[in-house]
Amino acid sequence: MRTLKCVWTLVGWLVMSWLAGCTPEYNWREVMVAADHAMIAFPARVQTEQRALQFEGLNLIFSLASAYVGPSVFAVGSAPLPVGISPDQTEALVRGLVQSLAVGGAEPAPGAFKGEPFELAATVSGQPSWMLARVLVHRGMLMQVVVTGPTQALSHEHATEFMRSLALK
Repeated sequence: MRTLKCVWTLVGWLVMSWLAGCTPEYNWREVMVAADHAMIAFPARVQTEQRALQFEGLNLIFSLASAYVGPSVFAVGSAPLPVGISPDQTEALVRGLVQSLAVGGAEPAPGAFKGEPFELAATVSGQPSWMLARVLVHRGMLMQVVVTGPTQALSHEHATEFMRSLALK
């Protein structure tokens, strides 16, 4: 009986040591983004930055929240739309953001311009890579949700989990 207890103690110690040595590559956490207009689950610690940009003739304050898992990038960019912006200007902003993501002349699906997620493939630094993205306007906030990385490093499962976790507020 005492031997069995020692064996289980040893097994428990070995399992705990093994678990302590393992750090999960994906450590999901929910983060409020886009000036609290949305929540999304990032797979790692989030870094944020902000800068003024001129895009489609408009001055925007663009915020970027991003997380890296290996060579893959998970990001949400957002900017409040200027007061009095016309529907045509808003459409031009969305179209411009979608087109800016289309690397190497790839043509996004028509739904990409209507806020639907879209996928693009490219070769980056000689490696086949892909991107899942979504550009939308919600309650006066322009948002760009992007996950990209090398094909062999970024799984469709993790990319779609990130995209699906977006909850608009």
